[in-house]
Amino acid sequence: MVSVYRDACIGDCTGGGLSSRIDSGLFFWNCTRQEAVNYCTEHNIDPTTQFILVKRELWGEDHSFAEPLCKPAQKHQCFGGNFIYTSNGNFYKMGGMKTNSPIPVHDRFEDWN
Repeated sequence: MVSVYRDACIGDCTGGGLSSRIDSGLFFWNCTRQEAVNYCTEHNIDPTTQFILVKRELWGEDHSFAEPLCKPAQKHQCFGGNFIYTSNGNFYKMGGMKTNSPIPVHDRFEDWN
């Protein structure tokens, strides 16, 4: 379970993204998107309000991010300004080390039309 961290002073920068609509949710990593959706279905959890990790390495560094488990197709995606975090010591291992650092959420979706 993770909580959403957002700056209350600047308003919504996600364009109505998931992290602007919920305060907490499940964060999946170490599984496929379909396995996470199946878990939600089996446990009567709404998959449209959960997050999944997208692993990304840039310049030899871990720049992974979270995104909505269920996201719109045919849209361009970017960082919306919010983060997820938890105080649980069993959080995602970033760079081989357990982290309690906030993870950026890429939940802003745009049409380039």
